[in-house]
Amino acid sequence: MEKAQIAKTKSSGEWLFGLSGRTSFLIALAIVLVFCLIDLISPHGNLIPNYVKYVVVSGLIYSIASLGINVHSGYLGETSLGHAAFFGTGAYTTAYLSVKYGVDFWLTIPVAMLISALLAVPVSLAGRRVKGSFMVVITYAFSEVIRYIVVNSGELGATTGISGIPTPRLFGVKITKLKFLPSNKDGYILILFAIVSFLAFFTYRVVHSRVGYALAAIREDSIAATAMGINIKIYKMIAIIISAILCSLAGSFQAAFSNIVAPDLLSATLSISLFTMLVIGGRRSIMGAIAGAFIVMILPEILRLVQGLIGLPFDPWYILYGVMLVLMMRFKPEGLLGRKEM
Repeated sequence: MEKAQIAKTKSSGEWLFGLSGRTSFLIALAIVLVFCLIDLISPHGNLIPNYVKYVVVSGLIYSIASLGINVHSGYLGETSLGHAAFFGTGAYTTAYLSVKYGVDFWLTIPVAMLISALLAVPVSLAGRRVKGSFMVVITYAFSEVIRYIVVNSGELGATTGISGIPTPRLFGVKITKLKFLPSNKDGYILILFAIVSFLAFFTYRVVHSRVGYALAAIREDSIAATAMGINIKIYKMIAIIISAILCSLAGSFQAAFSNIVAPDLLSATLSISLFTMLVIGGRRSIMGAIAGAFIVMILPEILRLVQGLIGLPFDPWYILYGVMLVLMMRFKPEGLLGRKEM
């Protein structure tokens, strides 16, 4: 009885305000449905501006990427500043196949995932004997190599990227033109919400599986994990492959949503932003990864509004960005929703 209560407490801690996973999902689903459909019953037109929905779509896309990097930098504990490479690989694969060859968006996703998984293998092999700052250098160098290849490839649009990416279709209808939805962003919101919910459940199952326990053992003490018979090389590779696949999925949706890809999607700046989402939200926390993505996406928009209202000659986000990271690392290093180290 006591063990069951402990397990219940641990599982509820992963979700919204300590609630169960099912209850958290139902609450989030209700909020999303009201958010998307309230304009249908509003007598005053659009209650929620289209730009707000644009930010929500971006938050959901980066939630997928944040859940991905959480597997590698959270549950495995390896700091990475190169996951933009996988994000950009997904985006460029979807853009290239859909624009150059007319491949359906949904068919480009598994191809992009496969390519990202294959790219993750040499990164894992290169970092199998190192950790900490050395892993940071390896992942950063890997991302820069991929970006350099893209920038110097005319087939991939070089510095201008690829534009004119077609909008995904659902049952033959563009998801921006679904008749039962009031906004062209609502289709993206509902689909991405379903994906984020599934990936949150998938992450939970992985973390509470043999793989998750092995990752925890490696994170806490790799030498002891080896002594216990855990194959560190294999489990590290599994972690980065899962992480790469999820980031690739996010990149594919980013390409379709923005209708354009550019080398910025492979930049070190994006890698740092992805890692920042995890630091702010909380490592090894499913809700923390999602919350961190939304915080990093929403705060800049609020600050730009403030900038316009008071006439600041500079973007205050970049100052707050650095201050926020320093304060988080000093006073709450586990993140807003992360777990404290025992």
